[in-house]
Amino acid sequence: MRFYLITAIATLIILLTVLSFRQNVWQTNALPYDDEQLGLDDQITINFSHVVAENTPKGLAADKFAQLVKEKSQGKINVQVYPNGILYNDENELAALKNGAIQMIAPTISKMTEALPSWQVLDLPFLFENEDQIYAALHGKLSKNLLAELSTINVHGLSFWNNGFKQIASKIEPIQTVEQFQGLTVRVMPSDLLVQQFNLLGAQPISTTFNDLYKKIQNNEILAQENTLSNLYSKGFYKMQPQITLSNHGLLAYGILMNEDFWQSLDESSQNVITQSLKEMERWQHEQAVALNKINLQQLQDNPNVTFHSLSELQRDQWAKTLQPIYQFYENIGNPQFLTQLYKDIEKTNGNF
Repeated sequence: MRFYLITAIATLIILLTVLSFRQNVWQTNALPYDDEQLGLDDQITINFSHVVAENTPKGLAADKFAQLVKEKSQGKINVQVYPNGILYNDENELAALKNGAIQMIAPTISKMTEALPSWQVLDLPFLFENEDQIYAALHGKLSKNLLAELSTINVHGLSFWNNGFKQIASKIEPIQTVEQFQGLTVRVMPSDLLVQQFNLLGAQPISTTFNDLYKKIQNNEILAQENTLSNLYSKGFYKMQPQITLSNHGLLAYGILMNEDFWQSLDESSQNVITQSLKEMERWQHEQAVALNKINLQQLQDNPNVTFHSLSELQRDQWAKTLQPIYQFYENIGNPQFLTQLYKDIEKTNGNF
């Protein structure tokens, strides 16, 4: 018995020795060079968090940006996109950006207005008549002034993206007259100006995150909202709020922001890749937003459970007249010069997009 035990132990030792040599356990020489590892230590990763679906103007633009950056940097810069609030929601993403937990976000203009009240200039109702004017506002002189303000909160501003005109979606009845807003619970983003907008209309504004909105609609806590067709479609809000008024009363746009310390840590070549990529896709992004909202409009019109309504000229004038005091409200809390510049930017357009 003792003999068999000694033999088994010896055999095990021999097998382990052979396997160790095959696996190079005791090899002291450097491993052979693998050219696929070239540059991995130098690769830059940008974690880009946003809260909407991939098949939206912002979602598609984020993916396009990641693709362009990868191509222009020849793989040196890797943009990891996290949609649908996977990492952070629209309530805490700015804090996450500022503390360096992520490097890039694309919040709505309205979400930035608590820190930068002057940004509410783009929340003003009935400013824009067409898409060409929106493009001029988001990429003209005003946009540069707005982005420059970000330095006061230690954030680097890069660009703006369009989502399009906002409409009114309602759970119970179509909203066409000012009187129909009376007492209506309406979701608003955290913008003092948007709260004031619905106060003037007689509604009851309720602020909630984009991620929590669906549940609050289900629970009948919110009966109406303002949003773009692409968001109403991609998030399925139309299933619970199927009465949609095509009001085109406001703009939904995004600021493209980066952590300031991270930006400063990049070399000039990497910074150029990022800015050039965004510049190259400016017109593409805008046209994509316009096209996608048109596609979603058709998809919603084909849905027998969704009903669309429009404003008559008289009703639109009634909305605008009721909301006129909001312009003075902005001048009291924002920067009147920004509003003047916005008018100058959109006056340069000829109305043809």
